[in-house]
Formats: sequence, C-alpha cells, structure tokens
Amino acid sequence: MKQVITATLLLFVSIFAAAQSSDKFNSAMQKGILMLDSARNSEDFTANANYFERIATAEAGEWLPKYYSAYALLMSANAGRQDNDTKDVIYDKAFDLAEKAAKIKPDNSEILTLQGYIVFMKVSLAPQARAMTLIPKSGALLEKAIAIDPENPRALLVKGQNLFYTPEAFGGGKAKAKDVLVLSLEKYGNEKAGALMPSWGKSRCEALLNQVK
Repeated sequence: MKQVITATLLLFVSIFAAAQSSDKFNSAMQKGILMLDSARNSEDFTANANYFERIATAEAGEWLPKYYSAYALLMSANAGRQDNDTKDVIYDKAFDLAEKAAKIKPDNSEILTLQGYIVFMKVSLAPQARAMTLIPKSGALLEKAIAIDPENPRALLVKGQNLFYTPEAFGGGKAKAKDVLVLSLEKYGNEKAGALMPSWGKSRCEALLNQVK
C-alpha cells in the first residue's frame, strides 16, 4: 500500500510539474506574439527575434519559437536599412532557424511558407544572379505548403506576393497575382487560428490587392 501511495504521489508531482512547464511556455510565447504584433521597425523585430530565440534555446523540442524567431528576423531585414550583405546574413539565419523548426515539425505548411518567403527575399538582393535558381525554389516550397494545407492563407499570400513582384517575362505580374491574393483574403476570412499559431499577413494581402485593382 505504501508503494502504491508513493507511486501515485510521484505521478501527481510529475503531472503538476509538466502542467506548470506548459503554462510557463504558453505565457512566454503569448508575450512574444504580442511583442511581434506591436513591432514597427527593424529594431523591434530584431529584439523580438532574440526573445523567441531564447525561448527556442530553453525549449529545444518546440518548433514555434524557432518559427517566430525566423519570421521576426525576416521582418527585421525587410523593414531595415541594412546593406545587402547584412540582409543576406539575416535571411540566411532566418532560413536556418526555419530549417531547425522543420526538423521538429516536418512537412508543415506554415514553415514551408516561411521558407518560401525567405528564399524569395534573397532574390531581391541580387535578382540577376539569383532569379533563375531561387524563384523556382521559392515556388516549389510554396506549392508544397499549399498542397499540405490548401486553407493556409499565408501560403497563398506569399505566392501572390511573389507573383506581384516577379516580372511578366519570368511568369509573374500583377494580373496573375490578383487571383491568388483574392483567394488568400478569402482564406483569411475563414481562418480560426489557435492561440499560438501564426496569423500574420491579412493586412499585407489587403494592401497588395489595393494595388492590383
């Protein structure tokens, strides 16, 4: 009987500790997401990336902190005035973090979308040298993301955004982008994302659509 009671107490303590750990993780992630939502410049996004990277170090088995750190780095370079060499390094670090997230959560539509976004932004730094190889790479990542989750509005947003900024001679253009962006906005209207899951992009989609009307 004593052994049964001891085993029961140990199980209770284990469950209680796991619940506390989960609550602490959720609280830290929610704080980081609020920081991300309020970020307005490159410095804000960099601070947010560092915040999520600290969570990622503490919670090595979780994919979301790595994902958000990668996304914040991407936004930091997009919003910043760094020279192209510096931006290239930032994009590479963001892609590396996304790859680490993918090892934890393989074939995930959100991670693939983020990777496709990062790759396309690397094209923008040296279009003539990179367009022929990286535009198809970005496109393949996004098509896989859409195939895995056709309801993911961010995958469609980034695909439409890529088409928007790709010259017609290379298969892009605003006309092709419009249909994809319209579908993306429709998916945003239907989306019911979880508390910690990615939800970015709707305002960006609306802004691009305003330019193709």
